[in-house]
Amino acid sequence: MAVFEQYAPGLGSVGNYQVSGTPWITGSILAASGNANGINTSTQRIQFPFVTKEITIANLGTGELNVHLDSGLGVNGTNTGNHMFIIPHSGSTGSPLSRMTFDIKTKEIYISNRHSVVAPFAIYASLTRIDRKHMFELTGSGVNSEPGDTAITP
Repeated sequence: MAVFEQYAPGLGSVGNYQVSGTPWITGSILAASGNANGINTSTQRIQFPFVTKEITIANLGTGELNVHLDSGLGVNGTNTGNHMFIIPHSGSTGSPLSRMTFDIKTKEIYISNRHSVVAPFAIYASLTRIDRKHMFELTGSGVNSEPGDTAITP
């Protein structure tokens, strides 16, 4: 007798990355970090309902934002190893739109306020239909390890 199981897409399901993703939009305002020298003491974790295909983050404020893939804030609230991407403030030189798009497969990201002003932001994510439970934790070089560490742990 044949046994049939419901198919569920996984991380290697190429079709989920070839078709248009399901739109997902949110936004928030980070409290002032209380520091004007790039120390991120105000951080928000954004959890996506499914694994992402692409993420666009718009900085709507007058300060810079850090985008990182790990919550690990080390000494003085800085991202361990400086594994982050800085989104300049709205209207700043070289980035009049103040938004960045990341082609990334993840179930969560972290956004930190770098300055002593409130930091509004908006996020648009293109989602796959891959359940977030299938996504592995992002760790290793370039995510949360010390500079010079070359180990990658999928």
